[in-house]
Amino acid sequence: MIFPDLPGVYLFKDKNGKVIYVGKAKSLRRRVASYFKTPVDSPKTAALLEHYQRIDFIIAKTELEALLLESRLIKKYLPRYNIQWRDDKQYPYIKLTLQEEWPRLEVSRKKTHDGARYFGPYEAGSVKDTVRLLKKFFPIRLCKESPLKQREQPCLYYYIKQCWAPCAREVSQEEYQKICQVIVKLLEGDLKGALFNLREEMELASRAQNFERAARLRDRIRNLSRLTLRTPGWKPPRRQQTGATSLWELRQALGLSRTPRRIEAYDVSNIQGSDIVASMVTFEDGEARKGSYRKFRIRGLVKPNDVAALEQAVFRRYAGSLKDMPRPDLILIDGGIAQARAGEKALKRAQVRIPVLGLAKREEELYFPRKNIPLKLPQDSAALLLLRAIRDEAHRFALAFQRASRHLVK
Repeated sequence: MIFPDLPGVYLFKDKNGKVIYVGKAKSLRRRVASYFKTPVDSPKTAALLEHYQRIDFIIAKTELEALLLESRLIKKYLPRYNIQWRDDKQYPYIKLTLQEEWPRLEVSRKKTHDGARYFGPYEAGSVKDTVRLLKKFFPIRLCKESPLKQREQPCLYYYIKQCWAPCAREVSQEEYQKICQVIVKLLEGDLKGALFNLREEMELASRAQNFERAARLRDRIRNLSRLTLRTPGWKPPRRQQTGATSLWELRQALGLSRTPRRIEAYDVSNIQGSDIVASMVTFEDGEARKGSYRKFRIRGLVKPNDVAALEQAVFRRYAGSLKDMPRPDLILIDGGIAQARAGEKALKRAQVRIPVLGLAKREEELYFPRKNIPLKLPQDSAALLLLRAIRDEAHRFALAFQRASRHLVK
């Protein structure tokens, strides 16, 4: 198995498929490779390698996502070696001092009954990274004084956006406490609950015409949504449904020499055989780049011919005024083998070499221009879901342009 150079979580399994160890990594490739260096660096690692049968992994977009996912999976599976290794020494906790007027996050070696919330235990490296990244998402106070002293002016951390400066009352206690509850839900693994709380607060702030606070909450919701969408339940070998995982799976499924970070997709639309138009949409790293969308009025066709229309659109893209636009890593055509071949024929005429793929709607099969047998991916495949989303966007854009060209209301 090829491990990607991306952050994520890896799972060692025994011969029965039972998870025996869960770890997180900034780079899955480098971290997993480190277990197999010679000589083995510790008896613990040697024991793990003696009893494992396979390694699965889940790609994460960020370090924070990997850290939170690692914690959730350890709680779910109670892996043998995670538990044993923690028993050998005292592992730290994340402590949120909710008993204080202005809570703070810190690392604690002991769990006591002091009114604070404790999360963990974690491995030492994980707990420090988690605290650091949580403070980046939610800049609660960094100072350790208790109780917090009031100041007339906030410190430097406020001006570099690493603290909300409750000491100078730059944030209300109500808002501060509610954000602390969001942190609690995150550390409990309840990402949907954390988002719900933030949205509720944003709506209240908007109704009260506190638009500055509503905008801050909107930004936090946006950042957290990116994290939440990429943290699913574990279901190997199909992992996440967007972003880096989808692109990595797509590269493996198609046998591409490089990850298709930039994808162009084409579709054709007409109404009763007239006003034939084509669309080109562009996606980078799984996200639409609408500034790179283009429209084509198809010329010279007296009756509907999707194959000819697609060939014309692709040729004009690479042989006309658009030829200097950045080239994609993959071209996706809405249709089957005939449409895929039309795209490749247009590229050949334009003297351009880019992989071409057709995606047919009926069975959602993938067609290669030079293969008669289509590739059928599982319906829940992250790679297929990404291709379908891109294909559907091309269809939507073509239809919208076609309707606009006939002066119809979209």
